[in-house]
Amino acid sequence: LRALTVDDPEVEITEKLKEIVFSCTSCGHCQENCYPIKGLEPMNVGLALKQHLISLGHGPLEPHSILIKSILNYDNPWMSPRAARGKWAKKLKDLKIKDASKEKVEVLYFPGCNDSYVPELREVSQTTARVLALGNVDFGILGAKERCCGSTAFRVGAVEMFEKYKKANVKQLNSLGIKTLVTACAGCYSTFANEYTGELDFEVLHIVEFIARLVAEEKLTFKNELNLKVTYHDPCHIGRYGGLYGDPREILKALPGVDFREMVRIREYSLCCGSGGGVKTGYPELAMDTARMRVREAKDTGAETIVTCCPFCEMNLKDGASAEPGAMQVVDLMELVSEAL
Repeated sequence: LRALTVDDPEVEITEKLKEIVFSCTSCGHCQENCYPIKGLEPMNVGLALKQHLISLGHGPLEPHSILIKSILNYDNPWMSPRAARGKWAKKLKDLKIKDASKEKVEVLYFPGCNDSYVPELREVSQTTARVLALGNVDFGILGAKERCCGSTAFRVGAVEMFEKYKKANVKQLNSLGIKTLVTACAGCYSTFANEYTGELDFEVLHIVEFIARLVAEEKLTFKNELNLKVTYHDPCHIGRYGGLYGDPREILKALPGVDFREMVRIREYSLCCGSGGGVKTGYPELAMDTARMRVREAKDTGAETIVTCCPFCEMNLKDGASAEPGAMQVVDLMELVSEAL
């Protein structure tokens, strides 16, 4: 027996091989199991395989090519104009949100592409901004000058393009003089925290970390009873990628009137929603099947609502919930935080 590599002449790069490589969600579950036992990094190998197939001309997948072209042309994967990125903030005239490209701020709120452009997710951006204002946080946004973090390109294997965006973002973000970058997007958080390591002059926090800090400092106080039975879905990119398991749960337990119930698979062993790694775009049926499985696990707890902290998870789990019998609500944690305030 001998090991073969994908560039070995005996290995035929078939459509089935491409499907195996590009249908990986990069959730990190394999690595969570293999690394502590044998020091193996199968998830990193999977990502390297995507990159390698692209370098050989066997990728990216056509749906992924569309995303990549959109990012190159519009700085976002949604083929939406750059000028529309800060549109969500225009409805919050009472807050007078600062333009971080013009005014000095301590905290930059970085919504990311999904929460900026997807209509049903813009409310997360608005809610997050309102919560930051209630906590008397000195924050601002970049609006139309914000660029994609590059996560989408990186996860589908387009590393060359990702490096271009990373370089531009590092230069822009470091020039702002901020102390902290906060995002409610798990993908943006993971990318800034892991792929930009050592190149940023400020701390990077997911919003759940930042809210937990504000609660500990008594800058936010929860007052309103929610009367909800909820369960929590760990997003891969703040869970296995970032180790953020405690903060979202502590916040949920602190919300008045919340009956919190855990699913069977949680924390580092949580089931991926099925949307990551470009799978939602490249293999939508696989993404849907995985989401439906997760929704069924949530229903088994007796909860009425699935809470998560990732726009990709929220969108895919909503699709899964709509395909399953019985009503199941899917919300971002920030929506509950806002209601409780």
